[in-house]
Amino acid sequence: MNLTDLTGPVPPVHANKLENAPFDITYVFPTKDFGAGDHLEVIESPPGFRGKVRAITLYDVTETFNAVTTPANVQIGITGDTDAFAIGASLGTLASAASISSVLTDGATHIIQPGTTIHVTGIAPTGGTEAGIATVAVTIQYFK
Repeated sequence: MNLTDLTGPVPPVHANKLENAPFDITYVFPTKDFGAGDHLEVIESPPGFRGKVRAITLYDVTETFNAVTTPANVQIGITGDTDAFAIGASLGTLASAASISSVLTDGATHIIQPGTTIHVTGIAPTGGTEAGIATVAVTIQYFK
């Protein structure tokens, strides 16, 4: 699908600017039980576009997180380097019915190359009785 499918004919001078304009995609993953261990989700970045992680959000928390030894967090990376692009804020003891969003305007400096297989890794808390259930969303800005 291209711009003309959505908007009708676009003058060429504007079409080039629109086709090359940065855009954000927010990927929302199914609810995960961080207490049950690490988990992995995969994103295929669009061909021809580089990207930058803009936000990592956890919401719909239905079980309070714990952080006896190390807290849970979310990392964005690739095979062999799970935090290549970003590490979300520590989830600490995030309470049930709470939410947290790490808006990464300065902290995410590594650029995702076109066609990269991006790994979203939920890192489980350790120590005590591991706990924490939440929905994870990741926002990536893509650009030429």
